Amino acid sequence: MISNLDAIRAAHRRAWSLGLGLCLGTPGVLAVLLLLKVVPAGSQPLEGPVLQVGYLFTGFVFLSAAWIWGRMAQVLQGFKGLPEARRPAVVLRECLLGAAVFELSSLLGLVYWLLVGALSPRHAWGFILLTPVLFLGLVPRLDRWMKALES
Repeated sequence: MISNLDAIRAAHRRAWSLGLGLCLGTPGVLAVLLLLKVVPAGSQPLEGPVLQVGYLFTGFVFLSAAWIWGRMAQVLQGFKGLPEARRPAVVLRECLLGAAVFELSSLLGLVYWLLVGALSPRHAWGFILLTPVLFLGLVPRLDRWMKALES
């Protein structure tokens, strides 16, 4: 019979692998599409409404990161109090939720590329490349889950 700690480790390994694959795969696919010019670069001037859209996208990305950060802190705080049988599912759910939410950054980067990619590619690439950075920085690793069980 598998112990609860082994089940948590297995769930984390599965979630971390799937989440990291998603957060590296999507930007990778987008990079190939953009570099091969399959997706055309937009040529809107970086002013007025387009500039406001960029600010809005930046706000969405930082808001999603703040939401995941707060959610992870809250889940980790209550992790020890969960029934043992639910803990692996919570680890799996929270890691995959973080990955899914961070995908927003890649999708917004693609939209921004379609708007201003020819004139300001660094902004679009910034959104796209933030996806794996946010996942690696904000989704708890196994040691944080184990530490939450101890405290």
